[in-house]
Amino acid sequence: MSSSTTFKRGPSGLPPALIDYMAITLCDILPCQPKRDAATFQVNGQSLPELMFFIQKITIGGAINERTALVALIYLERAKLRLPRCAIGSTDTSHRLFLAAILLASKFLQGSTWTSTTLTTQRVHKLCRGLYRYREIEEIERGFLKLIEYQCWVDDRDLHAFVLRHRSDLGL
Repeated sequence: MSSSTTFKRGPSGLPPALIDYMAITLCDILPCQPKRDAATFQVNGQSLPELMFFIQKITIGGAINERTALVALIYLERAKLRLPRCAIGSTDTSHRLFLAAILLASKFLQGSTWTSTTLTTQRVHKLCRGLYRYREIEEIERGFLKLIEYQCWVDDRDLHAFVLRHRSDLGL
């Protein structure tokens, strides 16, 4: 991402165009089972939050920056390419994919220099407030890593190419 790439910031957290694009990308990755009544779908005894709200809650609470969100979007693109054509997700698949991608992106970008703002499995668990158990988050992360075939490396060229390909979608 070059210094000339600037996002129009929202009142807090990530720019609205980036959050919108993240939600659209997640919904477009794979079809989900018919939602009988998504408003009452339960995960560990809790109602599943609307995807946009969930993304905002995690990105604001996790202090996610634009670079981390863009790397997560690249991971989601990689995941979509590796899914079987006939794959069908459950009602909360988009939420799970988001958590895995944003968690891995944060860990990748922080490397071995984790700080108090690094998104960790424990921190994601706290931000989810019981929606997913700690072990489930670990399983989601491992499953996503396997899906993207452990291809976590994203360099500046990859980031720049992604931004150029999607600049109109990202509001740039």
